Amino acid sequence: MLKRELFVLLRIVASCLAAVVMVFCISSLSGEDILTKNSEINSSTALVAQINGELDGGIAQRLGQLGQVPDQDPSRKFYAVALAKEIHELSGLTEKQRMLFDTFDVRNFEMQLQRMMAYTENSDVKSLMDELEIVRRELRNSANLMEKKSSQLIRQRTAYIVLFVVFWVVAYLYFSRRFRKPEYD
Repeated sequence: MLKRELFVLLRIVASCLAAVVMVFCISSLSGEDILTKNSEINSSTALVAQINGELDGGIAQRLGQLGQVPDQDPSRKFYAVALAKEIHELSGLTEKQRMLFDTFDVRNFEMQLQRMMAYTENSDVKSLMDELEIVRRELRNSANLMEKKSSQLIRQRTAYIVLFVVFWVVAYLYFSRRFRKPEYD
């Protein structure tokens, strides 16, 4: 009796390993790395939560900490520099999303920084506020793109799990028939 249970356990383990190898081979042939995609889901979910936190109240809180725009020039310039720093930090979240999707362009990021530095030289708070609105729209677009990509990766992961289960059942049935213990009368 113990020998039979051990044989069933051996078939289950062998069929599981065969299913894992088949799923791995299919994913490799299709050019997908299952483990990388799973970690990409986790990192994109964390980044979407961070972006949504900034959109929901983080931007308003940052502006609230800066206070009102001063009228005097030295204080206005300091305010513009602080605002440019906050905008630059917010645009860093968008750049993280671009890095995740392999669309990061250093020149665009540097040009945005140079443009903001020119605004701070002139104490142009209105242009910095316009730049903040652009960054806010980019953050919304980034969050939407990442949620869309994440849902696609989750569907793909689910498909591989279903494929694994199907292969496991088929392999178990194959091994059950193939390695059946002969019964003698």
